[in-house]
Amino acid sequence: LPVLAALEATLIVAGPDGARREVPVSHLLAGMDVLRPGELIGYVRVPLLHAPQVFLKATGRTGPGRAVASVALVLDPARRGVRCAVGAIAPMPLRPLEAEQWVAQLIDWDNNRAIVPEALSAFGEYVAAACIPDAAPEEDGSVPPLPPAVLHLRRTVAALARRALGRALS
Repeated sequence: LPVLAALEATLIVAGPDGARREVPVSHLLAGMDVLRPGELIGYVRVPLLHAPQVFLKATGRTGPGRAVASVALVLDPARRGVRCAVGAIAPMPLRPLEAEQWVAQLIDWDNNRAIVPEALSAFGEYVAAACIPDAAPEEDGSVPPLPPAVLHLRRTVAALARRALGRALS
């Protein structure tokens, strides 16, 4: 699902009377546009992009298994954009839209998609903080620290996002 979200795929939904409609996969996942009674997903339309696409996941063990976290990243040179979706940390893939827009401005699209190395690390941290935010401040204004397991998950997401962008740009 993170790959479909990052690619901004569209679902073609067939209704009971033969009616068809298109629904962005992200709208269905977020509950913004649900299937109506008698509707079925006919097929998924994935845009054909001639651009780098990367999918990385971290698992608790080697080999196939459920991901602890995953990141799908797509470069769109035609629109000079970056699309990223983070999976397995929430019930649906998360899109850190501000991080996408921020890093797209730092990429030199005219010079072999160059970017400064510090921006890769900052992008990873930006994505991780957007998807796994800090705890809400308490009444006295202090911010309680995140539990160690959540901090580890945040570091994992940051590493995956940083590596995915680095691979897509190389």
